[in-house]
Amino acid sequence: MNTTSTSLLERLRHPAPADTDWRRLHDLYRPLIRAWLTRIPGLTREIDDLTQDVFVVVVRELPEFHRQRHGSFRAWLRQVTVNRVRAWRRTYRSVAPDDFRGADGYLSQLEDPASPLAHQWDREHDRHVFDRLLAAVRPDFTPPTWEAFRLFALGEGTATEVAEQTGLSVNAVIVAKSRVLKRLREEAADLID
Repeated sequence: MNTTSTSLLERLRHPAPADTDWRRLHDLYRPLIRAWLTRIPGLTREIDDLTQDVFVVVVRELPEFHRQRHGSFRAWLRQVTVNRVRAWRRTYRSVAPDDFRGADGYLSQLEDPASPLAHQWDREHDRHVFDRLLAAVRPDFTPPTWEAFRLFALGEGTATEVAEQTGLSVNAVIVAKSRVLKRLREEAADLID
C-alpha cells in the first residue's frame, strides 16, 4: 500500500477539494443512502431531496470530521442521515402526521450503534463499498484472471479445483488472486473506511 497517498476522505477535508473527489464520494454513497431512506416509514417522494440534503451536510461538515477508529465515517454518515430525516420530519409533520407512524422507532434503532439495525447498516455499507471496489478494478483484468480470482478468492473452490474449472495452472490461479487482491488494496486505500 502506498503510504504517501491521501485517502479520498483526507483530500475532501482540505480547503479546496477537487470536484472529481466530491463526485466520487457522491457516486459511492448515494445509492446506499437512498436505499436506506426508502426503508423509513413515511418517506416516499422526498427521498431524492433527503439524499441530497445528506450530501449538503456532508460537504459542509466533512472538514470537521476526524476519523477516530475503523468504521467511524460510516457511523457518522448514518447519524447524518438520521438527523436529516428528523429535521425534515419536524418541518413537514404538520402536513401529513399519519405518514410518519413507525418512523420514530425506526430512526431510534438506526441511531443506536448497538442496535441490530445499525449493525445491518454497517454490514450493508461494507458490502456496498466492497462491491463498488470490485466493479472498479474488474476492467483491469482479463476475463480468465477475474474468473480465477472470483472462484478462488471468494471461496468457490480450492486452487486445484479452480485450475481444473478454468483451464489455468494452479500457479496462475494463485497469481490471479494475488494480483486482484493487490489492486483491490490499492483502490481501497484511496477510499474512506
